[in-house]
Amino acid sequence: MFEAATNAIPAPVAADAHRQAHLRGQQLELLCKQWTRSPFAIAVAIAFVVYTAWAHAPTPLIAAWALVVIAILFVRRPYAQRLLREPPADVEGALRHMLWFAFAQGVMIGAAAVMFFPYLSLEGHALLTMVLVCWTGGGIATAAAYARAFHVFVMPALVPLAAMWVLTGEPENVAIAILIVLFAFIQILFVRDNERVVRESFAIRFENERLLEALERERQEVLLARDRAEEANRAKSRFLAAASHDLRQPLHALSLYAAALKLRATDGVTGEIAHSINRALASLSVLVDSLLDVSKLDAGAVRPEPQRMSVKALIERVEADYRPVARDKGLEFRVAPVDAEVESDPVLLERVVRNLVDNAFKYTRAGGVTLSTEVDESTVRIAVRDTGPGIAEAERERIFEEFYQVGNPERDRAEGLGLGLAIVRRLAHLLGLNVELKSELGRGSTFSATLPLAPAGRSVMHAPAAVPTPLNGGALEGAQVLVIEDEAAGRIGMRSLLEMWGCRVAACGGGDEAERLLDEHSLGVDLIVADFRLRQNENGIDTVRRLRARLGEVPALLVSGDTAPERLREAQASGLPLLHKPVSAEKLKESMLAALRR
Repeated sequence: MFEAATNAIPAPVAADAHRQAHLRGQQLELLCKQWTRSPFAIAVAIAFVVYTAWAHAPTPLIAAWALVVIAILFVRRPYAQRLLREPPADVEGALRHMLWFAFAQGVMIGAAAVMFFPYLSLEGHALLTMVLVCWTGGGIATAAAYARAFHVFVMPALVPLAAMWVLTGEPENVAIAILIVLFAFIQILFVRDNERVVRESFAIRFENERLLEALERERQEVLLARDRAEEANRAKSRFLAAASHDLRQPLHALSLYAAALKLRATDGVTGEIAHSINRALASLSVLVDSLLDVSKLDAGAVRPEPQRMSVKALIERVEADYRPVARDKGLEFRVAPVDAEVESDPVLLERVVRNLVDNAFKYTRAGGVTLSTEVDESTVRIAVRDTGPGIAEAERERIFEEFYQVGNPERDRAEGLGLGLAIVRRLAHLLGLNVELKSELGRGSTFSATLPLAPAGRSVMHAPAAVPTPLNGGALEGAQVLVIEDEAAGRIGMRSLLEMWGCRVAACGGGDEAERLLDEHSLGVDLIVADFRLRQNENGIDTVRRLRARLGEVPALLVSGDTAPERLREAQASGLPLLHKPVSAEKLKESMLAALRR
């Protein structure tokens, strides 16, 4: 941990100076960690720029630009790694150096616009703009702890791009330039808020550490320390809830825009870029989900709600979802459920089983995966066996650590993120499960979770399995869809995508506006797609019920950026299907068709 000492007096002044030095050290440490993890994303961005300009701009110019950017990357990353290994005495000086690196990278992004714009067509201008804007968007994550690093990066990156659009001489392109500048301003505001949250988080952590030291000396402050710790946990939980929703909102809008772009693609190049954006968004969505799940579990923000449940029904749901995965990979998927009942949290227990099955499929190249249950007099054992490479004895504890993966030093995202088993360990502790691992190199691994049988009593009612109906994309043609979404970007993206599928769309921001649309246009609504959490404490479930009171039992879907278990239970209790942002185009279409068939 980076931390600078101070000998200033008096004591209150020394404490403030120490706190500030501690904060600066934490900011530098987090900035260095983020910068050591970003080379792969930057390399992808460089490749996209080179690909866009390759057939148009002079090759030496492209090569020179790429070499300079790579050189900056190769100098910056070792410097950040050295700072992590050997914390500097002059933290402020190290931060200034990091600012220069950020500024240099921003200048090179802006230089790409200046150097390549004159050689590209209008379509090339659009593609280059999309790549450079997405590049700066990625900088939000790496500079969240220190806003100044993003400020000196984004302005030299996007201002030249905006200027090149203005210099095309077309009046409509001035609007694009204005949008680019506005986007940069919005990013700056977002990073500023992120830094504020980081500062508050560090301040809370620093205060907790100080209180713990004081408690060792003064036992009479126990009650005060406890109150402060509880407030810190509440603040962290609020931050996590806000982060989950606020991070998913722009991701959801981006996924809708990317799907619409893919449908509008007029040639193979644009279509391939749109497809790549969709893949990147899917990976980012998985990462955000996993990171927030780990953080919420560590913060104690997840509370299990045990209830009597059927193990067989759980296993059958998992089997239905992973049978296509097995088919795509050419693997056998053997499932042997038993009709037993336990008392546990159904959402969290199913997450444990799904993570184990998902992990087995990721690392199995040949053979198959077996999901079985075994019952004795008092317990149920759920086991997941695979025929993968197996796990060495020395690795068996480390695989439950965050981001640790066996045999994936290059961090291939196709092999997962290294968070699935970390979540399993936390959930197992929360649910009181006994998770065991048996493995043999070259023969495969078996993960098992054991939990007690439910006491004799009333059995769980099993709903009959739904028979899947083949999807028919044409069923959406002409359907009148009412979209209720309070975020403008998500609302516009949803309208664009649905209209390209042939739907007639009415979009609004809340229940009152929806009723005004119904009154003014006499809409005959076929389907409602509503956000779960709307403005002014409006709830999507209540809004759907309110509209159904005047429209009848219209099919409806909920879309939410909240992933907390209580949201899942609220949706289940309402009977409305719940989709988690960001929603892929395929999942959205499938859910809409399923709702219309009901």
